[in-house]
Amino acid sequence: MPWFDNNEMWEVFYDCMFDRDSFETANKQCQQIIDLVGSTVSSVLDLACGPGRHLLGFSRLGLKVTGVDLSGYLLNQAANLLEQESLEATLVHSDLLTYQPKQNFDLITNLFTSFGYYSDPSDNQQILNNAYQKLNDGGSLIIDTFGKEQAAHAIEPVHCTEYNNGDLRFERPLLIENMQVYSNEWILVRDKQAHRWEYQHFVYSAEELTMMLKQAGFKTVEIYGSLTRDDYDLAADRLVAVARK
Repeated sequence: MPWFDNNEMWEVFYDCMFDRDSFETANKQCQQIIDLVGSTVSSVLDLACGPGRHLLGFSRLGLKVTGVDLSGYLLNQAANLLEQESLEATLVHSDLLTYQPKQNFDLITNLFTSFGYYSDPSDNQQILNNAYQKLNDGGSLIIDTFGKEQAAHAIEPVHCTEYNNGDLRFERPLLIENMQVYSNEWILVRDKQAHRWEYQHFVYSAEELTMMLKQAGFKTVEIYGSLTRDDYDLAADRLVAVARK
């Protein structure tokens, strides 16, 4: 079983990964993403949608939204949040590799460092290939992740995050396999109990990601350091790729 298909893990770490601030940030990002596309968008597919933070934001903008995720726990969270606000979105419980929608989309997103999760590099390429096939002509794929350059520049051997509820999260990240793979260990201390989680995923440079997108068939690829078009440099917080079909 891949690490990201672990509902118990998502449940334990949910509060520190998806706090209120992250939902507010996602809501702002949805308009930034539409502005970044620069063309009319009426339908959106969010790959690895998690608890629906961006689904909520896109739905508030009046867009037709579909979210896909492998975690039933996270999709249940998304369904509850959509219902609370009387918002609409189609939720699909599926592995991204096997998901075959019947319709195409104007915009496909993959956000919050949700790319590179498959242990076989060809599967990660296939995700991009599938996205290209499921876009309308002139449609865009937006990937928001952190790049290999950023990981190598800013990685810390050990660091700790303290949350308002008293939780402590310790992280021990590494770049392994010739800096192809980001490996991390989380230890969450909550109510005098420690919860441990390890995960790994491929991490790509801007150039590597650009080459993969072009291999998938995309005509143009733009690289930014944020969803507001900041330069991608060592001061950048994120690696954002905008690929147009």
